[in-house]
Amino acid sequence: MAEVSKQQLRTALRRRKKRNNNDPEDDWLMTYSDAVTLLMTFLVLLLSVSSIDQSKYDQVVEDIKEGGISSGKKFVSPFEKLKTELDEITDSHKLQDNMTVTRQPKGITIELASSSLYGVGSAEIQEKSAAALSDVAESIKNFDYENYQVEIEGHTDDVAIHTKQYPSNWELSVHRATNIVQHFLKEGVDSQRMKAAGYADTKPKAPNVDDSGNAIPENQAINRRVIIHVVRKDN
Repeated sequence: MAEVSKQQLRTALRRRKKRNNNDPEDDWLMTYSDAVTLLMTFLVLLLSVSSIDQSKYDQVVEDIKEGGISSGKKFVSPFEKLKTELDEITDSHKLQDNMTVTRQPKGITIELASSSLYGVGSAEIQEKSAAALSDVAESIKNFDYENYQVEIEGHTDDVAIHTKQYPSNWELSVHRATNIVQHFLKEGVDSQRMKAAGYADTKPKAPNVDDSGNAIPENQAINRRVIIHVVRKDN
């Protein structure tokens, strides 16, 4: 048998490697890997622009914790429980015309008519409303959900106010919101969870005036409101 030199062996190995790299039978692997990469990229983009249904998310999490998926038991999310409690408060204080509770994708929204809370041009909470607010605060304080926050908004109509205490609707709307915060603090709601904002007349629910510029009193009453959001924190 003829002796093969080291140089000839290296040359033969290089040629074999080159043939393997150009093997048409391996082309499908490249195509497959490209397809998988594109699919993963598409799924990441889809997830980044999608919105999470909080109630469904809560249901999946709690079912996993408590075995609800395997046991088949009915699940009620913490936000649904909170809404039920707030609806009962609305009924017990006969606030059906002045307080509404709605379920939102991120949590609960409580809307209160300003006329049920404050006097005209005032931010002082009326005594008749204090008890209902205390019950709302109690439900929020005992809310069985770890990662939530309470956002309180004050809104006015477009009728300008100019007093020593409130030079404009901005100050009035902020003061109305912060007084709710102060009331909640007295009832034991965690200060780290709360924030307040005033929007004056910049976010009306209904037009304050008609096409001719005439005031619409019933719409102005709708726009004078306080909104309390109890929502899941994003981080």
